[in-house]
Amino acid sequence: MPTRVAIMPIVALAIAALPLAALAQAYPVRPITLLSGASVGSAGDSGMRMVTARMSETIGQPIVVEARRGAGGLEAYAANAKAAPNGYTLMFANAGIVTNQYLRKAWPIDVQRDYTPVVQLFSSPYFLAAASSVPANNMKELVDYARQNPGKLSYATTGIGSGAHLQGESINMSAGTQMLHVPYAGNNSTMAVNDLITGRVDLYLADLNSFSQHAATGRLKLIAFVDKTRSRLRPDIGTLNEVLPNAYNLVIWWGLLGPANLPRPMVDRINAESGKALSDAALTSKMSTLTVIAPSPGAPEDFARQIRSDVESVGKVVAALGLKPE
Repeated sequence: MPTRVAIMPIVALAIAALPLAALAQAYPVRPITLLSGASVGSAGDSGMRMVTARMSETIGQPIVVEARRGAGGLEAYAANAKAAPNGYTLMFANAGIVTNQYLRKAWPIDVQRDYTPVVQLFSSPYFLAAASSVPANNMKELVDYARQNPGKLSYATTGIGSGAHLQGESINMSAGTQMLHVPYAGNNSTMAVNDLITGRVDLYLADLNSFSQHAATGRLKLIAFVDKTRSRLRPDIGTLNEVLPNAYNLVIWWGLLGPANLPRPMVDRINAESGKALSDAALTSKMSTLTVIAPSPGAPEDFARQIRSDVESVGKVVAALGLKPE
C-alpha cells in the first residue's frame, strides 16, 4: 500500500508535465458533463441532444447532459463558470446569457470574462403565438387591438432576462403598446404553452418547435415570425417587420461554452467533434426548425465575435428601451 501511495503523486506530476497537445490527443478519458439550462423539448434542447449523442459516438466518451433550469439558467451558468478548465464540464448556452447581464438584478456572470467560447451550433428566430381567444389573427390586428386595449394583453416568456423578454419589450416600444410580461420560472416552456392554450396568458414568444403541433390543431394561433424575412417553414405567417419595420429582432443562438481558460487543444477537439455531427445531413435534417451553423476550424473565434456583438447591441437596445433589471 505505501508503494502505491508514493507512486500516485509521481503519475500526477507526469500527466501535468505533458504538453497540452498530448493531453488533448488523449482527451477525453472519462465522461464529459454538459450543463444545460434549456427548456426540455425546445428546439435548442432537442437539437443539442441529437448533436451530443452523435459526438459521444465519435469522441469515445459519453457526453452526459445535466439539466439545471433553475433561476433562469443561472444554476447551469454559475456551475460552469466555477468548474475547472479541464474539458470535463461544459455548458450548453443560448443568447439569454447576454440579455441576463442587463435584465437580471445582481447577475453574477460576465459572459466574456467567465467562459471560453467553443462552438456556436445553431440559431433560431422566435415565433409569436396567441391564445385562440385573442381577437387577432395576424400582427397588424394584434398591434391594433393592443393599442386600443393598453395593459389588457399579456405575453409569456421563459424568464426575466431571456431573449424573449427583451424581444417582447422591443415590440411594446416599437408598437406603442403596453403588453404585460409574464415570466415562467425555470424556463418552463411546457407550462407556458399549457397556459397559452387555456387562455391564462394571451401570447408566447418561443421557437416554432414549442407550439407547432398545437398551432396545427387550432389550439393556438401563429401571429408573426420575428425576423425581416418569412420563415421557410411557415411562409404563410407574416413577419414582425412587415408591420413594425423598425422593430429589433433578437435571433437566438445556441452553443457550447467552457470555463474561462479552457486550453485551446481541448476547444479544438470539441469543435471538431461537433463539426462532424453538424456535417451529417441525415442528422441535421431532423433539426428542421433550426439554422445550423456551418462547421469551421475558426468557430471559437466566430462564436466569440458573436458574443461581443450581442453584448454591444443588446446593451444599446436595453438603454433605448429604458429597461431596468428585475
